[in-house]
Amino acid sequence: MRKGMIGLMLLVCFTVHAQKKAGIWGYLRDSATHEPIVLASITNLNTKNTVMTGNNGRFKIDLSANQVLSFAAVGYHFDTIHYNKDFLLKDTIDLFLSPLAHNLGNVTVTARGMSRYQLDSIERRKDFLQDIVNYTIPTIAAANSGAGIALNIDRFSRHEKNKRKAFAFFESNEKEQYINYRFPSSTVTEFSSLKGEELQQFMQQYRPSAEWLRKNKTEEDIKYYINDKLKLFFKRG
Repeated sequence: MRKGMIGLMLLVCFTVHAQKKAGIWGYLRDSATHEPIVLASITNLNTKNTVMTGNNGRFKIDLSANQVLSFAAVGYHFDTIHYNKDFLLKDTIDLFLSPLAHNLGNVTVTARGMSRYQLDSIERRKDFLQDIVNYTIPTIAAANSGAGIALNIDRFSRHEKNKRKAFAFFESNEKEQYINYRFPSSTVTEFSSLKGEELQQFMQQYRPSAEWLRKNKTEEDIKYYINDKLKLFFKRG
C-alpha cells in the first residue's frame, strides 16, 4: 500500500511538472555537419506559435507534454518531434535537420522559372509519398534523427485516418517552408538593415502567414510589408 502511494505521488508530481513545463530551450543543427541552422522556424503545431533560431541555432519556445514541435529551414527537409517522456526531463533539446540532396530521380522539371521552393517541395513530397507507399514502423520515431518527418505516431499506417493525419502534418509543415522561402533573413535585412538579435526578434514577431504570402506574390509586396512592420517594431521601443 505504501509503495503504491509513493508511486502515485511520483506520478502526480511528474504529471504536474509536465503540464507546467514551458519555455523550452533547444538547438537546431545540420545533421551532416552539426553546424547551427540560423533563423529557422520552430513551430508548436498545437498552439501555432512560431519562434526563430538565433545565430547559434538556439531557440526558446513554450511547449507542454504531448504537443508536437515542427522545425523547418530553407534547403532542408522539415521534421517534427512528439514532446513526450523522452524529452520532458531535459533542460535543453537538440534537434537536427537533414539537408535536401536535390536528387529528383525520374522527375523531369519542364516549367521555366521554377523556384527553389518548388524544387525542394517536389523532393520533400517525393520522399514523403515514398514513405507512405513503403510503410514501415519507424524505430526511432520518438527521437529526432534528422531523417525527414519523425512523427511519433504510426505516421504512415495503412489506415486511412492515420494517413490523413500524416498528410495534414505534411501540408502544415510545407506552409512553414513556404514562409521561410518568401520571408528569408536576406530579404528582411536588405529592406530593414536589421541584424543579429533585432533581426531575429523582427522576423519572429512579424512573421507573415502563408495565406497572406500567396495573395501577395511580389518582392514589392514584401518590401511594403516590412516597411509597415518596421514602424511598429521601432515604435514599441
